[in-house]
Amino acid sequence: MNTKILLVAEGGLARAAYTAVLHDLNVEVDCIASPDEMTNALIDAEYSGVLVDVPTMIRCECEDKNRITRVMDRFPVLRLMYNPSFGGIRGLAQGGTMRDNRDLSDFILHECIPFRPRSIRLAQRQDITFNVLLLDDLDCLEAKAERTVTVNVSEHGCFVYSANDWNLHSPAWLIVNEFDDKTPIELKIRWHGAWGHRMSLPGIGTSFESMSAHQYVQLHSYL
Repeated sequence: MNTKILLVAEGGLARAAYTAVLHDLNVEVDCIASPDEMTNALIDAEYSGVLVDVPTMIRCECEDKNRITRVMDRFPVLRLMYNPSFGGIRGLAQGGTMRDNRDLSDFILHECIPFRPRSIRLAQRQDITFNVLLLDDLDCLEAKAERTVTVNVSEHGCFVYSANDWNLHSPAWLIVNEFDDKTPIELKIRWHGAWGHRMSLPGIGTSFESMSAHQYVQLHSYL
């Protein structure tokens, strides 16, 4: 599977320098000139990472910076600056400081290429906190389940806070305390944010793979 990256950078020398590095790495790149175009781009295609030119972001009068930040939280993100007189390309990790230099090639090879491509969901997420039991084995006792909460929920899935180690192939089930029907809901892990990896909540982004009719009705009553 080819790795595809979304590059947010105005046209010019900086964009040309970034794309040259990506082409040398045999990485496919789509370019947009404004952060406001990001949401539509990420709905239309799946990407393994996002690169953001810092001057482009500064100059753009974004309509909703909070929405853009929430979107970027779901992908590996590297902020970029280009100055041919002072070392060329400089990478800054999302949430890091000016001291946290990051090589663009290293970021692509070690964070983007291993990252399963994803788009963003069309269903609107809502900030709903369910008290849940998170299980990695359907046969284990509920007493051994992780007691945690959902951070946000849509009709198709949810983000569950968890500091445990997960991967995209891990089995997972959810028991929602607020539901009358306590049948475990099978989940598919779509992405995982590890503890300490970025300045964001750790946890798993999931889709609902099985849900009873009563659970589905009750979910919609909260949404």
